[in-house]
Amino acid sequence: MKTLLISLGIVILLVLSGCGEGYSEGGYFASTKEMVWEAQAGIDEITHEELRNLMENEKLRVLIDVREAGEFEEGFINQPDENYEYPYPETFTVNIPRGLIEFKIGSEEYWNETLWVDMPDKEEEIVLYCKTGGRSSLAAHSLLQLGYKNVKSLKGGYRKWLDPDAPEEEVSKSSGGCG
Repeated sequence: MKTLLISLGIVILLVLSGCGEGYSEGGYFASTKEMVWEAQAGIDEITHEELRNLMENEKLRVLIDVREAGEFEEGFINQPDENYEYPYPETFTVNIPRGLIEFKIGSEEYWNETLWVDMPDKEEEIVLYCKTGGRSSLAAHSLLQLGYKNVKSLKGGYRKWLDPDAPEEEVSKSSGGCG
């Protein structure tokens, strides 16, 4: 009887703690942060130093900013100077907002007519970024689900690109108390 009560207590604690792949009771994420943490666990993240190195060595052709158009217009990575010279001329930065990425990533017409860049194939390296890394993590996760093989998210996002000394968000990636 004592063993049964202890076992029942453990099961109740696990259920109450939300243990089980980042989901809370009912199979839903308890918060947006937990959803992002779950996405980050399944994707590759790249630091601002690694991104700069890729662009300096002309090893990255497509950089996707998933922020909204207004955010993009305020500034973006690889923005040209006043003489329209790009710091990394072999890298094309395009803006495809997070809410559209799944619908536009595979549209050759969109890439040709709106972005004026050749659409990447599913094997090509693609780096995504947003303001702090949450939206780009979710977008990278979605692209992996769509069959893209070499997708990365910029850790810390545009904020970290602009200020490499900006503090990292101190968050626990455990969404359910199970490690």
